Amino acid sequence: MKQHVETRTARRRLKLLGASALMVLLAACGDHPPKDDDDDDDPPPQNAAITIVAGDPTASGIRDATGTSARFNTPRGITIDASGNLYVTDQVNATIRRITPSGVVTTLAGRADARESIDGTGANARFTSPAAIAIDGNNVMVVADARAIRRVGLDGRVDTLFTLPIGSNVASGSLNHVYTGGIDVDSTGNVYVTNGYGTRRITSFGVATMIEGVATQNNLTGTRDFLPRGVAVDDSNVVYVADLTNTISKLNGNGSSLTRFVGSSGITGATNGTGTSASFERVVAMTADPQGNLYVADGVNNLIRKITPGGVVSTIAGTPRSTSLKTGPLEGSSFADLRGITTDGKGTLYATSGHAVIKIVLP
Repeated sequence: MKQHVETRTARRRLKLLGASALMVLLAACGDHPPKDDDDDDDPPPQNAAITIVAGDPTASGIRDATGTSARFNTPRGITIDASGNLYVTDQVNATIRRITPSGVVTTLAGRADARESIDGTGANARFTSPAAIAIDGNNVMVVADARAIRRVGLDGRVDTLFTLPIGSNVASGSLNHVYTGGIDVDSTGNVYVTNGYGTRRITSFGVATMIEGVATQNNLTGTRDFLPRGVAVDDSNVVYVADLTNTISKLNGNGSSLTRFVGSSGITGATNGTGTSASFERVVAMTADPQGNLYVADGVNNLIRKITPGGVVSTIAGTPRSTSLKTGPLEGSSFADLRGITTDGKGTLYATSGHAVIKIVLP
């Protein structure tokens, strides 16, 4: 028995040696699945949660610094470039701020509290009330700045593309109704912008076409509120507009009229559902991901809502009508005033809330 066992053991060793030699030969010939060199470099998946990127939700100011040491005063619009830098319209400070992926905040253009409309570069440029911002494929930003549509380069150079006209008999206290509150740009350079009574498409040559509402409104008296309405363009150049009837409509191609997408005319609320069964309080900003999903900053409700291409609306973060920011897991989260939103297209949203810029990692 002992001899038989030793013989079988020797045979097994020979088989293992032969198999090892074959594997070495195959490896040398390249006849095996290639190893992904990046496997060991992939970062671990992030948990769905809300964190602060920069600023303090309850403390306003103007300070270039890193992370929570930086200060903003009513940050509103937000966009992101291909390198992961964020650009924010710091509305009350009348500046455009840049935030690197590591959280370093600098002032790209404008000067705090110097509220004018002057073209120039860096601190020599002036803004009146920069509200919304978007970036095109050439890394040129467009900014909704009161009545003016401004262009801003990554070097801080600022010029003016278009200025909205003012109607007759418009009181100074009513200008908030004229000011632009939403902006985005399509792949051909057309800019889409909203204000209190209209939605325009503006070509790269500064030619404007009305899509909704009227070009000017006369006899605006008294004090009127600023009414930001979100607008977003997806990768297929479909334009989505938070329209004048408190629903979200869409515009295909170079069309000149809107088609209802989700929500019911004149109905407000925070109801999730499909199509007309959903409701919103005030869609102040929107962004679209590469899959065609919309993410909405639903102001007053202070909720982040998701809308699928099929028109299914759900709430992904926030507590209805909360007024304070609560970071951490999405469940049980809450926001201070939500004003702007953008996506990196990879499962992360960035938003402006209170006086801070926040990061929202999606499930």
